[in-house]
Amino acid sequence: MLRHALALSAESLPLPALLELVKRIREREGSEPAKFREQWRIARAAAHVALAHRGSRLAVYDLRESLETAKGPLPVEFLKALRLVGDATCLEAIAGAFAKSKDGWWRQHLAEAFKAVTAREKLTRRHAVLKKIEKRWPRVLKDMEG
Repeated sequence: MLRHALALSAESLPLPALLELVKRIREREGSEPAKFREQWRIARAAAHVALAHRGSRLAVYDLRESLETAKGPLPVEFLKALRLVGDATCLEAIAGAFAKSKDGWWRQHLAEAFKAVTAREKLTRRHAVLKKIEKRWPRVLKDMEG
């Protein structure tokens, strides 16, 4: 229901209200039994997409932290938001999720998000974060290009 409401009204909500929504949904998600968490995670992803469609980077920290702590694939909307507004600070989290995942679908979406961010931010392999990623996960950059 919340996802639907966001789709209808996200354009008219103030950015701070959307950020507050991300925070509150995350809190609720964490307090729910495991069988209900995914629905809250999907709602939080929708709030991220709403922020991203408006060009807001207010909740990029939450996107990054979600990737860093994920035990498996997240709803694809998280990556959609990253493709739209993710920055260099997100690349390590994306690369780390890519390195630890065996899921081909998830890895493909992570690689697409990584490429979108590096292209938008005009980052090359000479950029510090890409050097750091290559040092920590030697095959990740090559695997994402493939």
